[in-house]
Formats: sequence, structure tokens, C-alpha cells
Amino acid sequence: MNMMTTIGQQRGDVRMDAIRAEFGAVVAERILEAEAADFLWEARLRERYLGQHFDVICDEEDSSDDISRVAFLSLFDSAWYAGIGLVNGDGAPVDLLWKAAFESLVEAESAFDRTR
Repeated sequence: MNMMTTIGQQRGDVRMDAIRAEFGAVVAERILEAEAADFLWEARLRERYLGQHFDVICDEEDSSDDISRVAFLSLFDSAWYAGIGLVNGDGAPVDLLWKAAFESLVEAESAFDRTR
């Protein structure tokens, strides 16, 4: 087990176990589905800036927000994830554009490296 695996397990796996214990498996999965951007962002081990995000349909309020597209590599709930998310100027996740789960770090890193 390498250092990235150990750190990721400490950050991600414990959190989901606690949610399952408190709410049960079915509700925990629904929470994960609804809050995937937050969970995967918090469990990230690597990230890479992909550029600014400009919403085609934006209203006056959102036009001043600084939103970036960011690729991430995460270890969460015993699975490796690569994905692309939107992050605001404060570094908080706004939305999840794409994610894929992988069984190995090598597969996830390969997907992370290909994200554009």
C-alpha cells in the first residue's frame, strides 16, 4: 500500500462508514449521490486546473462568480475516482461535470491524466 492509498483511506473511507452507521446503507447512498461533488472534492489527492468555466445560460447574480473547471483524482469509499468539477473562487465545489470510478490507482491516474 502506497502513501496516496493510505492518506485517501484515512480521508474518505472513514467518513462514508460513519454516514452508513448513522443513516443506514440506503440513505447513505442517496446522500453520496446528492453530495458527490463535495465528497469527491474533499477526498481528492490530486487536482489540476483546466480553465475558467463560462455558463452559457447565466443570470445577473452568477455572472460575477469566478468558476473554474478542475480535474481531480480521489480515493473515496474504497474506490478510485477521476473526474471534472466546477470550483468557485474560494476553492469550494459547485458542481460535478463528470466522474468515473476505478478499481486501481493506475486506471484512475490514466483517466485523470487524459482529462481536458
